[in-house]
Amino acid sequence: RLSIRNSSGSMEGKGMMMGGQEKKIGGAGAGGGRWEEERTGSYNAYPQNYNEPESYFCNETYCLCLVGLPGMGKTFVAHRLMRWLRFFHDANVRVFNLGNERRRQVGERVSPDFFDSTKEKNSKKYFQIRQKCVQDIKDFLVSDTNEPRIAIYDACSHTREIRSWLIGELKTNIIFIECIVNDPSLLKGYISEVKEKMPDYKGVKQNQVLQDYKERIQNFRKNYQPMEDPNLSWIKLVDNAEQLTLNRISGFFPGQIVNFLMNLHTIPRPIYLSRHGQSQYNALGKIGGDSGLTTEGTEYAKKLAIWLESHVLTGGGQNKEKDVCENPRHARLYTSTLRRTNETVKFVKHNVQKDGWVTLRQRQWRALDEIFAGVFDGMTYEEIAVKCPEAYKNRKKNKLTYRYPRGESYLDLIKRVEQVMLHMQRHKDPVVIVAHQAVLRVIYTYFMGLNRKEATRIPIPLNTVIKLTPYAYHTKEERFVLHEMENAGSGVDAPSH
Repeated sequence: RLSIRNSSGSMEGKGMMMGGQEKKIGGAGAGGGRWEEERTGSYNAYPQNYNEPESYFCNETYCLCLVGLPGMGKTFVAHRLMRWLRFFHDANVRVFNLGNERRRQVGERVSPDFFDSTKEKNSKKYFQIRQKCVQDIKDFLVSDTNEPRIAIYDACSHTREIRSWLIGELKTNIIFIECIVNDPSLLKGYISEVKEKMPDYKGVKQNQVLQDYKERIQNFRKNYQPMEDPNLSWIKLVDNAEQLTLNRISGFFPGQIVNFLMNLHTIPRPIYLSRHGQSQYNALGKIGGDSGLTTEGTEYAKKLAIWLESHVLTGGGQNKEKDVCENPRHARLYTSTLRRTNETVKFVKHNVQKDGWVTLRQRQWRALDEIFAGVFDGMTYEEIAVKCPEAYKNRKKNKLTYRYPRGESYLDLIKRVEQVMLHMQRHKDPVVIVAHQAVLRVIYTYFMGLNRKEATRIPIPLNTVIKLTPYAYHTKEERFVLHEMENAGSGVDAPSH
């Protein structure tokens, strides 16, 4: 039974359809109504108090231990895993980087000989650093026994002796993730990122960085022992998961980790986010619905088609810095199934390339549809505030978990968008997504590494393309305003969820 407050302040009860006729429940004759409910068995004397959980994901404690030589992308894998687990599954995850602990104890600049295990003094000091880092992991894992926690240990762990020591120290579920890079171009890209992002090499010339880092790798390579133990749980990634080997991996959580890793790669490529052009409901201040575009919305659609041709398919247009991707003319186009996004891309050309690829071929995803407002679909926020003030206040209080009556919450939206993200993550070509504000908020917040709660308030303006280029350790953002609306101040950027 849904009660909606009318303009006079009284409550209007909506009936239930039973046997093709509307049957009033409650109302003025509340006693009679209650008696009728009890007589027919429809009265609920013991209602369930439902509270929306923020995560259904993992109910066990795990430590994911990275394995591999320096420069193999371990830190990239660790941080992407943490971002995914935190954002889409609200897991309590922390990365413990052995290099950061080493920098805290002995400083940023160390000789490559520091990593030479044949030098006893350096080997003892490095073991002490490892002990401190592992103790931090143990403290984290047991600090709250009521909440499952996931630690990610970002270190080389390059010998069987070290891995056996970790198992004995941690005494928890451990999955080893080994990163191997044989492709010279990938290895060059990783080392280039090291030069730009690793604190050890700030202000150091590139030729010195390359020489120092190669010596460091060689010191680890002397004793390197790959993952081969059949009694341990491990995942082996070769060349951006072009080859993936599993050993003793079973269960829901480990399976989800594999699903994520098999779609992961480090090749930068641009992702373009655009809301649909102004819709009729945007102009009226209404939420949801399936209305078409206004004249202004159609103007944006035309300009978007031209811009995609001149910027996306040319690898950056007039920008001096060109896009880094495999083939810009293999760009993909994703939209929702709703009318306003399909009308926004109707002017986009779909030229066939020499290799048979159809450029910007549209793929509709129901998972990219706008968050469903349920019984409030097609209403303005002002109408909701007047007719259902309690619902309006509750959503203001916590937009992340609030679910529209007979509709969706942001948590529901995050869950369905995850499947598109996993699919898109594997692509190495540009991806253009034309969707809705709430959906694009989720995608933007994830790629920028923000807390999932930020997804409820990040502004995604109309008539603007947001270009995100994910790199190994950061995401570059650019914005392009394609259309200035004549009716400024009148539904230009009507709030949408």
